[in-house]
This record gives sequence, C-alpha cells and structure tokens, in this order.
Amino acid sequence: MPGPWRITYSRAKYHITSRGNARQQIFFKDEDCERFLEQLKAAIDQDEVILYAYCLMPNHYHLLIETPLGNVKRFMQRLNTAYSMYFRYKHSKPGHCFQGRYGAKLAGGDEYLVRLTRYIHLNPVQSRKMKEASIAERMRYLNGYKWSSYLGYIDKAEEIIDYRWLCLMGRRTMRGNRARYRKYIEEMAGKEDDKLKQAFSTSRYAIGDERFVEEAETDIKEMRLAKACGGGDTYRPRERIAQIEKIEQEVAKELRVKSEILHEHGHKASLAKKVAIELSCQLTGKSQREIGGYYGYTSDSSVVKQRQRLRDQMTKDPKLAQRISRLKKRIMKQYSIIKAFSERQSQPPM
Repeated sequence: MPGPWRITYSRAKYHITSRGNARQQIFFKDEDCERFLEQLKAAIDQDEVILYAYCLMPNHYHLLIETPLGNVKRFMQRLNTAYSMYFRYKHSKPGHCFQGRYGAKLAGGDEYLVRLTRYIHLNPVQSRKMKEASIAERMRYLNGYKWSSYLGYIDKAEEIIDYRWLCLMGRRTMRGNRARYRKYIEEMAGKEDDKLKQAFSTSRYAIGDERFVEEAETDIKEMRLAKACGGGDTYRPRERIAQIEKIEQEVAKELRVKSEILHEHGHKASLAKKVAIELSCQLTGKSQREIGGYYGYTSDSSVVKQRQRLRDQMTKDPKLAQRISRLKKRIMKQYSIIKAFSERQSQPPM
C-alpha cells in the first residue's frame, strides 16, 4: 500500500514525526540529542524553515514547522540524512536509521496549532513508565526534560524557536503568556486531548478545523484524478510575498511619516512602526525574529509586545482597525499576494 500523499506549498505548516527503524532507539546519549539539534539548526538555516516546537524521544522525534519555501521534502531529507550518517558511524549500526518515510501532516488553525505544541511537549510524560505517575510527578519530570522546546516556552527562549503561538495564551506580557502556557500544559498532563485525538483520526493528511481538512482532502482527490496513480506529492503554486522594504514604504506613505524614523527608538513613529511590524509579520513570510532584527529589536518578544499593543489600539479604535485593513488589502493587491500568511496565526482578523 503506498504511503499517504503530501501536500506541499509555501507557508505550509506540518506536524512531523520520524521513528527509528523497526521502532528501535535512535537517541542513546545526550551527545546524540545535542548532535541532532545542531543538525536541525543547520537544516533550518539552509532551508529557511520556521520551527515552532520539537521533542526528542528515545526512538522517535516530533517537530512542528512551517516551510516558507514549500520545501518540506528537501528539509527532511537533509535532516534525516545528516543524522543517519552520524548515527551509523557513532554507534556502528549499518542499515537504516529511520523507519520508512517520515510523517508530515498539514496543520492549520490557531487552536489546533497551539494544541499540537502541547501534544508535542507532553510526549515525555505520556510514556508507559509515567503511566502511574501523579500530575505533580509528571510535571517535575517534564520540567527537568532537556530534549524538547517546552522549557523555552515557559522560561528561557531558544534561538531556533519561533514562539508566536504563546500570544494565544491571551496575557498582556510574554511573561504572563509563559505562565499561562505552563498551566495549559499542566491541565492536560494526565489526560488525553480528545479534540486533538479526533483531529488526528479524521484525516491522513491534515490536522485542523473542518474547513481546513476538507480543503486538504479535496486537493488530494483532485491530484489523484489528475495523475491516476497510487501515491506521490501534491504541489500548490508558491504564493507571492511582499518585501519588508515595500511594506515599510506603504505604511510610511499611509501614515505620513518618513521611512527612516521607523528604525528609530521612541514615540515619534510609534503607531507606524507597530503597523509596519504587524503587516510584515502577516505578509512577508518572515519570522518574528527576522522582522524584529530588521527594526532593531534583539528578541522576538519585543515584536510580540508591539503586535499586542497594536491589537489593543485596534480594539479601542475601530476606525484605526478599518484603516489598517484597507492598507493591508491594498498591499496584497499591489504585490499580487494570494493570501495573508498569518491569518491563521496569533492575530485577530483585520
């Protein structure tokens, strides 16, 4: 029976799973995990992939990623090949390191994406050895587990992770979002997420709300009819994206400020800078970290704060929200952008 088809397109998000051959162990020592994370970072940099969450388990690993270039196949080939070569040499184990083809389910929708981060982070305490453990024991173990992105979500950020989903915790500060995320994890530490479990079983190809899954299933059916064969990948056209410099120019023009002052600190271009950051996050395909660096910030948490402040302003001022919405539509039309990339991310519709 052929493996499931893959849907590949720019800005696609995936829940990735990859297991050891015959479910055998692939991480024996801390050294193995460290090497894998080094290779993961290298693959992310080379293929311009965005990493939202990860967890390494003894015989498998999970990733939640986004592929701005629509290149999940190349990224995974690079990552698994690099680790397989290391593994065979380090542990003198000939043959395959990984079992068959990696799993890659499309993921979409704020609620499902944040649930996926929780599912990935809870893997270490859902194992058989933790079956009889109390919630307190599970949380102690999880808080000491080094090989997932969970500790970065609740405390010190890792450079390779994009933490935009923390905004969904609904607190006004990143510190508050981290504290709420810890509780969000604890609430499910001894349970199964029934809603996510249902989503996993609904489709072989996608995890998300009903409309998102239907679109994925429709794409698969259409490609099967077109190719009339038993397996393969589905490619959607790459979406055109706006350049951050162009967005900056359009925002400056709309709000009647000079582009140069958007790179200065202070209140002189406060609103314009927030709008430029927000639209850049939605329309360029760049990570919050990249956009923050462009505007002189040292961390993506600063970008999160600016976006949150703009959200608050838009809530209080509907006319401002309408103005920004019109500007966004104008930019999308001008640069022939097919869709706004973060409409299903952490921000409210504009």
